[in-house]
Amino acid sequence: MSNKLPLKTLAKARKNGIKIPVRAYLASRKAKIPFYVACAFLEQESAGGENVFGHDPSIFSGAGRVTKAKYLRYRAERKRTGKMQGVGPLQLTYWSFQDAADRLGGCWKPYNNCLVGFKLIASYWMLGTNGWITVGERYNGSRAYGLQINNRINKWKRLLG
Repeated sequence: MSNKLPLKTLAKARKNGIKIPVRAYLASRKAKIPFYVACAFLEQESAGGENVFGHDPSIFSGAGRVTKAKYLRYRAERKRTGKMQGVGPLQLTYWSFQDAADRLGGCWKPYNNCLVGFKLIASYWMLGTNGWITVGERYNGSRAYGLQINNRINKWKRLLG
């Protein structure tokens, strides 16, 4: 397999709304999921890879851009209260996923955030699930989400080939 980046594919992903195509491509490759799947989850979770806090009715809801300083304040509050919020491009919500990204160098860094999320997606696929609908359902906990992500995956597969 070539180490060269597929520049045309990355340009197409950026043109169609992926904000961090190079980091997403590298993380998807390391996690062993197709890039079109990575793009679908980024589109679903954070409008194409925005590094933002989520909007769950909990701490730091809608707190905007994730920075190191803001994330460290969030993490301290999370540990103090036990409450959690989606963080970053893959909206890592559960504390153990956030901590896994921290061990890579920081959940606030989009590559680390994506790598943990993409590895989680890969692990759900490896469970022998019945397609991407079930993977999406496991990722989010909602059947409706699974159906949405399946449609997005089909779209991105067509777009990127």
